[in-house]
Amino acid sequence: MTNLMTHLAAGLAGRLRSLVLMLDRLDRLESGSGNWLADFEADELPEAAAELTLRALRAVANPNTFTLLTALAGNDTHSIAQLMAITGFGRLALSERLNDLVQLGLAIRLIDTDHAQITPAGAAMLQLIEVLQSGVIEQYRDLTVRP
Repeated sequence: MTNLMTHLAAGLAGRLRSLVLMLDRLDRLESGSGNWLADFEADELPEAAAELTLRALRAVANPNTFTLLTALAGNDTHSIAQLMAITGFGRLALSERLNDLVQLGLAIRLIDTDHAQITPAGAAMLQLIEVLQSGVIEQYRDLTVRP
């Protein structure tokens, strides 16, 4: 379980770092101060980490987004057409859900080939859900009165 959490945390941390670097660049372009980045870790990091983590959990808690993430499982890339066939989503609905996963660092979209792929963080998120699901089943069976 520790390795699973490490992979998920590393993926989310990488995405958070990308967002921070982008915001730092905007801060420097807008004001030229660069002060925001200097204060980010002390002032905003815990809140930002919580926000990104909760966004990732909310996204995969949506049954449609979870279906897409499950369809992406494995090491292969999947064409958008294949994902539409697997999930039953139209192109727009699929693209919006896929964009959500990409923004969270749980999937990548290869625009030039019209393919998508799960990231290690996305795979770890699926594994986390599987572990929790197995635990629920096990606990349920332990609580069930046997005749």
